[in-house]
Amino acid sequence: RLGQEAARGGERTVMAGRLAAGLRNLQTAAMDEISTAVFKATTDDLFEPKEKHVVAVARWSCEPELQEQVASALAKRVSTCGARPVTTAKTLFLLHRVATTGEPEAVLGPSVAELRSLVERRSLPAAELAYAPYIVGLCEWDDCNLFRRPDAPACWRGMPLPAVLEGLRPLQALAEQALELALDASEVTTPAVAALRLAVAEDAFAMFLCETAGAAVLQDGLLAAPLALVNLRPGGLLEALRASNRHAEDALMLQEALGSWRGGSGPLADLPHLDSVLKEGLPWSGSRARVALATTASASAAAVRT
Repeated sequence: RLGQEAARGGERTVMAGRLAAGLRNLQTAAMDEISTAVFKATTDDLFEPKEKHVVAVARWSCEPELQEQVASALAKRVSTCGARPVTTAKTLFLLHRVATTGEPEAVLGPSVAELRSLVERRSLPAAELAYAPYIVGLCEWDDCNLFRRPDAPACWRGMPLPAVLEGLRPLQALAEQALELALDASEVTTPAVAALRLAVAEDAFAMFLCETAGAAVLQDGLLAAPLALVNLRPGGLLEALRASNRHAEDALMLQEALGSWRGGSGPLADLPHLDSVLKEGLPWSGSRARVALATTASASAAAVRT
């Protein structure tokens, strides 16, 4: 009897999936290809954003003849955020992917303006509202689609100290937000929010790698730097080095947290590709930039912070 019940449950799940797919097809019947991909990447179901649709939208954002359509479809989807938490989380994830791998300057302006308005009115679900200001800041950052590149940490070489400081300011501000979000101890309630948190954790590590390379340039030039630049407040050389040290502590705690989550005790334990992240490095990094993650942590970073 138990076997029969399990079989019936499986059949009901399959049927529900088919019905949901049929409904999505009806909803997108009159949409163009780009709007359909945006819609299907952000559907209100209990799954992660579908990768093929996310990749397609990011790729289309790089094609000049399609950028106006992409911008319109994304802004329209952002305008619906707030009504459904899952759709909101997936939309933030999609904006993040376009910002980090596409052509954000060409397509994200209207979406960011709409998202900022939603944030100011606090018209988003609580969990997603925590991520939205970071996504706004990331999308508006000039280097948002460059910092994940394996060669990004080398960009500081040969730059004068004032230019390094100027470049570090927005990077350090975003890194602080990314580390705080990634180390958040609150429960992750859906796979969509889990995927968003992992994307932000990836950002935190990538930004930290870039930040430490910039801080190393500042450290090398510290003794020869003008005192006015060293002691400038806000935004001086010493302030930048102190911030880098703070972020190093947080990055180590995040590394420890990911190690403990691997064992199934943390909020991202059920995320399908987390294990490959821990074993192989970050998904975007390939073999050239790996992050060694502790696997013997006795407690998560969230527990350390609280």
